[in-house]
Amino acid sequence: MDLDGRELREAAAYEWEGMRDGMRAACSLAGLVMACSFVGYGAFLHSIDFGLLPGLFATLVIWALPGQVVFADLWMNQAGLLATALAVTLTAVRLMPMTMLVLSRARLQGVNRWPEFLVAHFTAITMWVIATAGMAGVKAERRIPWLLGLAVSLVSAMMVFTVIGYVLAELLPDSLAATLVYFTPAFFLISLFGTAHWRFDYVAIVLGGLIAPAAATIAPRFDLLIAGLVGGTIAYVVARPRRPEAR
Repeated sequence: MDLDGRELREAAAYEWEGMRDGMRAACSLAGLVMACSFVGYGAFLHSIDFGLLPGLFATLVIWALPGQVVFADLWMNQAGLLATALAVTLTAVRLMPMTMLVLSRARLQGVNRWPEFLVAHFTAITMWVIATAGMAGVKAERRIPWLLGLAVSLVSAMMVFTVIGYVLAELLPDSLAATLVYFTPAFFLISLFGTAHWRFDYVAIVLGGLIAPAAATIAPRFDLLIAGLVGGTIAYVVARPRRPEAR
């Protein structure tokens, strides 16, 4: 006999012990690269006289380093609340495919959905990289808790590294602080090649890299979106795997 909705919710449940494994997963190369980036973020906040506490609040609420940098810079330049919110939103659009991919692999039928909203909020480049590499061996009932444990560890640690960068800002040259901020996107690019499986994956990455400079010149606020959409579409059309024709 089929289970009805109530019985299904009772039959399925998260195994919250998985949070511990997710917290341990944060101790990785990707986490180290992210830590370097947030040291640079803290130094950046200090260099533009942006307060430490608002900077930490931005980490918690925005949780995407490009968006946090855009927010702090526009706020200090008095760009206005609407313009600042729109710019931060545009920087977050690129994270939607990653969020959909992570949640599609972690969703559990017949359970409360509120933990998924938390996972969606904290899914960014580093979360995606670590989840892609480590979530395959995690039981379905433990995947959402695993991701939440990973998120708690990363957010807590990055707040600490933001404080470290802010305090050490007087000792860091401006060029070094700026370089540290770009550690995460550089690592993301390397991870794209590391996780690529098909020929069109590589073609899409290369085409996106070639298109990005032109897109930045034409539409600087939409450059990554344009490069990814155009490069990915072309790669899918010309290099996607072909199904064998039926005989």
